[in-house]
Amino acid sequence: MMLGTMTRSFTIALTSFLLWAPPLYAAPENISPLQPFLASYELDWDGPVSISGDTVRELKKTAQDEWQFQSKATSMFASIFEETNFTWGEQTLLPIHYIFKRSVFGKKRSAVIRFDWTNNQVTNEVENKPWQMAITTGVQDKLSYQLLLQQELAEGKQEFSYSVADGGTLKEYQFKVTGEEEIQAPIGTYDAIRVQRVRDADNPRQTFIWFAPALDYQIIKLKQIEKKNKAYTLLLKKLTK
Repeated sequence: MMLGTMTRSFTIALTSFLLWAPPLYAAPENISPLQPFLASYELDWDGPVSISGDTVRELKKTAQDEWQFQSKATSMFASIFEETNFTWGEQTLLPIHYIFKRSVFGKKRSAVIRFDWTNNQVTNEVENKPWQMAITTGVQDKLSYQLLLQQELAEGKQEFSYSVADGGTLKEYQFKVTGEEEIQAPIGTYDAIRVQRVRDADNPRQTFIWFAPALDYQIIKLKQIEKKNKAYTLLLKKLTK
């Protein structure tokens, strides 16, 4: 019984980092364009039993105006993979193709989302049961919006809102800057900007993300509190550009 509960909780931890979920975004002139990177994190679960895992996030260019962003999280019994392919032209981010794969004790789940900007619609294939939904320019997938958050934070914004295609509906992902802190991580000690996920007042979950300006606003730490005595923490251990 405890193992089942622990498995579900840790899987939520892995998913939370991958999904920690706008209007058309125009990057300011003083912000650098997207640059490829490879970031590795250690993941620790603070609960009845201590469990650890790893997360790797990679951004790379695949064509003149096309990019691929991947996130992989693994532990001893679960793995989650996400990938978004998108275009970045004239300072805009348009998702093209999103993939989600999860495996927990051999039980697998997958989803594929395809964006059709010519007809302004998105098609989602979940367990071979596709659905379609109308969208407008600026809608993101559950991974691409994270790059916008990084860019807009570098611009100096304090509050963020993103419209994300998720499960047949458009969901609003909201965040706000709540302060600055010095963060100690395996990669070193850096000043960081703390951003909090905005949730309903009765939601017990809390998500905090720290971005390091000296590391081009990469995530240096993430902490999610599920309930009393249960929290998940990610710390940056290596960054390659």
